[in-house]
Amino acid sequence: MPFSLTTVQWLLLAVAVQQSIFAAAWLAIERLAGQAGRSARFWALFCGIGAASVTLLALRGVLPDLLGHSIADFLLVLSAAAGRHAAALFFERPTHAVEQTLTLALAAISLLVYGSDAELDHWRVAVVCLFTAWIAARAVWGVHAPMTAEFGAPLTWGLHMPTLLLCAGLIWRGLAVFLGHAAAPEYRSPDPVNESLVLAMLVIMSFLSLVYGGMLMARLVRRLRDLALRDNLTGLLNRRAAQQLLEREWASYRQKDLPFCVLMIDVDHFKRINDEHGHAVGDQVLKALATRLQDGTRPSDHVARMGGEEFLVFLPQTELTSAQAAAERLRQHVATWTLDIEAPSFTVSIGVAQAASADKAFDDLLIRADRALYEAKSAGRNRVHLAISMDLEPPHLATPASAL
Repeated sequence: MPFSLTTVQWLLLAVAVQQSIFAAAWLAIERLAGQAGRSARFWALFCGIGAASVTLLALRGVLPDLLGHSIADFLLVLSAAAGRHAAALFFERPTHAVEQTLTLALAAISLLVYGSDAELDHWRVAVVCLFTAWIAARAVWGVHAPMTAEFGAPLTWGLHMPTLLLCAGLIWRGLAVFLGHAAAPEYRSPDPVNESLVLAMLVIMSFLSLVYGGMLMARLVRRLRDLALRDNLTGLLNRRAAQQLLEREWASYRQKDLPFCVLMIDVDHFKRINDEHGHAVGDQVLKALATRLQDGTRPSDHVARMGGEEFLVFLPQTELTSAQAAAERLRQHVATWTLDIEAPSFTVSIGVAQAASADKAFDDLLIRADRALYEAKSAGRNRVHLAISMDLEPPHLATPASAL
């Protein structure tokens, strides 16, 4: 009599084809994923092992019992473990290697105990359901908080709720056997429960790969954007990001007349530090100053490196007197700090300017702050100078910086 496939078996083969495609895609992504490469590798294992498992399950009765029963069932549990490991790596969470190893060992022992006897199929099904549900639930528990923090609660619950519902179905199916209330039907039997679970598996496994792929792409795009807007040395906003920020604030200032100020900050005698101690120490000074500026500003303030040893602090909704006080605190904060490296303590000079009606664009504001900075340096350094509104500036403040 020719071998015929049930609806469940065809669905299982569809899952196998789908997961094989996803496995190949994740292997390709691994080469491009950078730090997420290890996670992509385990997603490929999750999909590839899952494809092998469901293929063996679908072909029970054609393949030897050892392949179609014990090995197929263990591979299903192993696939779930690889998925949990991939999720933990993706969100940089503990992988719980000892727990994972013990879980897989217990699953393997349990499946060996029940062997490949067809009369014990319902016990093997129960074992696989319970171990798979445990691994999936632990995976959700382990990454729920960091996923929520990075991608928001709606996406996180939208991904995790179907997985948890599948876990509930697997637990119900497994416990029913152990509690003696029902016998779990063999995977490939044309049973409504089987068909529902396999359909759920088809949808959820596709959903998992697609959503995690989307999250990976979103993370890569965000990192590329950060690289474009962050200074490589200090991690602060770079000049381009600072200009974008000031453009937005300038438009808001013109519409709502909300005050804001900027501080232009320059390391005193920075060339001497580089000449006497080397550029490596100079870089340490710049990174230390970046940390000091961030520590000494409000959460609503923004710190940027404009280039070289020059920094900018943006103070939203701040009047000139308050900005002057903030600048003085930062100056003292830097002057009283000693680096943990073989370099002299250093000081900074600061120019302070407030957006004024006479400014035609935010560039005018930066020019006034920059001139105030050079006035501070010309007056002896390690001090704060205020910029006067452009329509009140005395002629000497228009002296080019190169002449100072």
